[in-house]
Amino acid sequence: MDVNINGAFNKGGEVFTSEIVDGNIEYIPLESGKDYLLGGSSQVFATDIYIIAIAKKQIYLFDRQTGKFLREIGHYGNDPGGYKKVGQAFSFDQERNLVYTSGWDPKSYCRYNLTGEYGDKVTAWSIDKEEDMMNNVFGEIITSIAPLNDTSFVGYVWNINGKQEAKLIVFNENNHRIKIFPQYKRFDYDINRDGISVFSWNAKYYQLDHQLHFFERFTDTVFSVSMDTLQPKFVLHRGGNENISATDLPSNQGEVPYFLIENIFESSRFLFFKVKKWSKDFSGDFYYGFYDKATQSTRISQNMAGIDNDVDAFLPFMFQSVNQQNELVGLCEAYEVKLWFDGNPVKAGKLPAHLQKLKNLEENDNPVVMIVRLKE
Repeated sequence: MDVNINGAFNKGGEVFTSEIVDGNIEYIPLESGKDYLLGGSSQVFATDIYIIAIAKKQIYLFDRQTGKFLREIGHYGNDPGGYKKVGQAFSFDQERNLVYTSGWDPKSYCRYNLTGEYGDKVTAWSIDKEEDMMNNVFGEIITSIAPLNDTSFVGYVWNINGKQEAKLIVFNENNHRIKIFPQYKRFDYDINRDGISVFSWNAKYYQLDHQLHFFERFTDTVFSVSMDTLQPKFVLHRGGNENISATDLPSNQGEVPYFLIENIFESSRFLFFKVKKWSKDFSGDFYYGFYDKATQSTRISQNMAGIDNDVDAFLPFMFQSVNQQNELVGLCEAYEVKLWFDGNPVKAGKLPAHLQKLKNLEENDNPVVMIVRLKE
């Protein structure tokens, strides 16, 4: 399926929440306390009873109905049961209710259950080749993993120098390599000329209907992954040279003529994506869009705050994830809520009582989570 992100953006026009949702939006302000205030760039996921809120070194569990803080999951720290950071490529395994983090050993990944307890450690051993011994930075580096089933995982190999042989490695809990999916993307790289471009993630994984999906940054294809196959599912047309590599970024002096994917996930009907449009000096703006599989159309909002909310004429929907109940989950920071009330007194006066209460939030409070059922 072709997803024309660049064409949808250039077409312009308004995009509304009512195009994708079925019903009213729930607003759950997360309880605030000095011991469980979320840091910036947080992610949120939701089950039928919990909200899982994640920042780089924080994993907090809240009640789905009330937003009440329940517990911390795991803890940051270089000690038994501690983790180094929460994974950006794959954070929450919705099928098994496990949170994935990176351990202090760069080959290890820690998993925590929602009771807050340390579950286990998964180790993804790379293969050291003789020619890599002089310069380890170009060895096989597995930067993220995700579960394929209860006993097997897939690990992504960072194609740092454009010469890696493997893209994905399937392995089990005994670290036995079951399958290697080759890396076909090649590019010329010189560390003295190009330096090293480091991003928060180089691969993204998401789950849908017991199927794992995979997307590699600086490529154009979303794949379905199984033990034996890597099947293309979506082709993302992002403008410019869609087969560009990270090493092309530092050499570009003006606007980068394509969209970078910052988040991607899928429901039964929609593929959702958050993209960044680069401009001079490598600054850029974020935009939110979706591909509708039913109508085979791509839509992208011109509102950088999210998709315009015509359901209750309130804050735009800044989506972050979808759950197994076909609900879209979003987040708005408390200061954004406060700014909206201050800047929209007439609209605010027309809001229902349960939304009027949000004007009492303090700007440093925890975020408000937005949840709504999607169209089938």
